Amino acid sequence: MAARGRERRRRALERHERRESRRVRQRSRRRFRRYFFGAIVGFAGVIIVLSLVIPGSLGQVGITSDSSAEQGIQVAIQGNEVVEPDQPHPAYSTSPPTSGWRYDIPLEEIDWGTRDEEVPNEEQVSYLERGAIMVQYNCPEEECPGLVDNLEMVVNRYPEGVVLAPYSGMDEQIALTAWGRIDTFELFNDPRIDDFIQAYIGQGPSAFRQE
Repeated sequence: MAARGRERRRRALERHERRESRRVRQRSRRRFRRYFFGAIVGFAGVIIVLSLVIPGSLGQVGITSDSSAEQGIQVAIQGNEVVEPDQPHPAYSTSPPTSGWRYDIPLEEIDWGTRDEEVPNEEQVSYLERGAIMVQYNCPEEECPGLVDNLEMVVNRYPEGVVLAPYSGMDEQIALTAWGRIDTFELFNDPRIDDFIQAYIGQGPSAFRQE
């Protein structure tokens, strides 16, 4: 009798231990799922925040409003040598050029405003030498609708000292050049262009205005 009682107690204790073991395992699994899904949610939140912050910090937005004369890069002056049309000379250090070999264009032959065709590098440098600003673009109208109109809107604020023209020999969509200074970027940015013009117009070795 006593032996049967001890056997029942042993079996009851074993059942209790098994139930307790199952409860421990279940609690562990629940804790693991909570931590696992919490980590997933947290990681997704970080990804969302980074996707919003990083593109803005890299400037990859449509039409931006960064004020930016300082974003232009200063380039070492290559000289100020006059050459004749078709005369060979060393390569320019930037594309478009910012200094170097130029044509000798009389002041009365300078033509401000919008050009429909590309301006030869040597003619560009002649303008820059007089303190002018070149605003150039490399994008067909069908790929960049409205770009030329937007650029003209900025350039037309300046009756003299600024030239707008296409230029196929550059990687970026837009290039701003002054004597010894260049700024290139992809997306139209009115303040960036206007600030560059105001900062560097008239800063060449000679003047485009008659004294």
